[in-house]
Amino acid sequence: MDKEEQKTIFIVEDNAVYAKSLRGFLITHFPEMKIEVFPIGEMLLNVLHRNPNIVIMDYFLNTTYWAAQNGLEVIKQIKEQKPQIKIIVLSSQGNHNVVSEAINQYGCAYVQKEMEAFGKVKQLIEDYSC
Repeated sequence: MDKEEQKTIFIVEDNAVYAKSLRGFLITHFPEMKIEVFPIGEMLLNVLHRNPNIVIMDYFLNTTYWAAQNGLEVIKQIKEQKPQIKIIVLSSQGNHNVVSEAINQYGCAYVQKEMEAFGKVKQLIEDYSC
């Protein structure tokens, strides 16, 4: 597969251990895809011109970087610039209004961080890749 055709997944997750685990899981299941991790959304926005196919976005991104924008703020900017990008919100966010806004207004999928989360993310990536 050419580099030009290689599908890319960007993960935005400020918990380094969780991000590394998710990346490892995805590399195992999607070895043909390029998978990159960003600790804050602002870093992803700086390279959005690289046109990732899928973005996996945590909602809470200020545990390590207190001034970081939250996931919904970053999603709004991604969708303004690149509306075709598929976004999966992977978060422990319990506020249903936030989740509803991400799903309804921005066409995101939502996966709750829990035991089956990685499997659910895998299934969504497979569905998006068809």
